[in-house]
Amino acid sequence: MAQFDLVTLWRIGAGLADVWDAITRPASWPQWWPGLEAVEELNRGDAAGIGNLQRFLWKGALPYRLRTDMRVSRLEPQRMIQGEASGDVTGTGIWRFAHADGITEVRHEWRVRASAPRLIFLASVARPLVCWNHGRIMAWGARGLARHVGATCCSVERKATA
Repeated sequence: MAQFDLVTLWRIGAGLADVWDAITRPASWPQWWPGLEAVEELNRGDAAGIGNLQRFLWKGALPYRLRTDMRVSRLEPQRMIQGEASGDVTGTGIWRFAHADGITEVRHEWRVRASAPRLIFLASVARPLVCWNHGRIMAWGARGLARHVGATCCSVERKATA
């Protein structure tokens, strides 16, 4: 099975409210996140955003695209967003937010397994490349977000496990 536990930490020199606002508006992500080709809202969800369903089409540095539907399952304003992924990967994605000393930390936890046959195959023969590709896309996102909110991207860290 092609299981991935990928954790990325962004440290952005911007206020929590600005970063939260940008992350909670995925329809605008393609404007500032290279590698994200399209976002389509499939279901608006309730007034709090629970049940919101978005379809994402990603293209990283490697020559394949990834389609993922994300449904918000839990949301704590300015603290955490959890979603359930389906499509080319299935599993859970969690955004966690914290702020101290003018730096907003955004931790993205992506615990998924490949479900698309081409991705299962690619992960079986070139797993480090798949993880590297994810890391590139996340680094593009951090830099794009920093530009979007008029801040500096203080750092990007990533960790990939089996």
